[in-house]
Amino acid sequence: MHTADCLLRGLLAFGTAAWIAYVLLFGSDAGLSLPALLVLVWGGAALLALYALWSVLHVLATRGTARRRGIARLLAGPAAVLLTFTVTWIGGTFWVRFTISRPFLDRLARDGGTAITAGTLGRGSHVGLFRLEEAEVLPGGTIRLITTDCMFDHCGVAFSPNGQPPVVGEDTYSPLSGHWWLWWRSW
Repeated sequence: MHTADCLLRGLLAFGTAAWIAYVLLFGSDAGLSLPALLVLVWGGAALLALYALWSVLHVLATRGTARRRGIARLLAGPAAVLLTFTVTWIGGTFWVRFTISRPFLDRLARDGGTAITAGTLGRGSHVGLFRLEEAEVLPGGTIRLITTDCMFDHCGVAFSPNGQPPVVGEDTYSPLSGHWWLWWRSW
C-alpha cells in the first residue's frame, strides 16, 4: 500500500502543480475566459474530490501506524487548491500581473499611442505580462487594450488621462490605479 500511496500522492501533486500553473497563467488576465473558468471551477473541484478520496484511503490504510501522523501532508494539497482558487476568483492574481506589468503599461501610455495608431503594436504583441488581442487609441489620449475574452465579452485595461474612459456601447470600467481602468467590452 505504501507504493500505491506514494504514487497517488505524486500524481495528485503533479496534477495540482499543473492546475495551479494553468490558473496562474490564464486566470490572472483582465477576465476569465470560458476555458479558464471551467478549469478553475471544475478542475479545482475534481482535485478536491480526489484529495478527499485519497485522504480517506490513506487514513484507512495507515490506521494505527506512525505514518498516519502526516496530517499536514493530507491538507497541503487541498489548501493550495483552495488558496489558488480564492485568490484568482477575487482578482488577486490579476493584481499581481497588473502590478508587474505596470511599468510597461505606463511606458505604453506615455509613448505607445503612435505605435498603436500606426498598427505596429497590435494583436499578439506583449505589454508586460499581457498579450494584446486588440489595441486602440481614442480621442483625448485614452488607450484601450483588450487582453482576453471573458466569457462572451472582451476584457482588458484602459488608460485614460482625463478621468473615466468614454463609454462606447455597453463598456464597463472599474478604476485600478492612477489613470488605469479595468475594462469590459460587451456586445
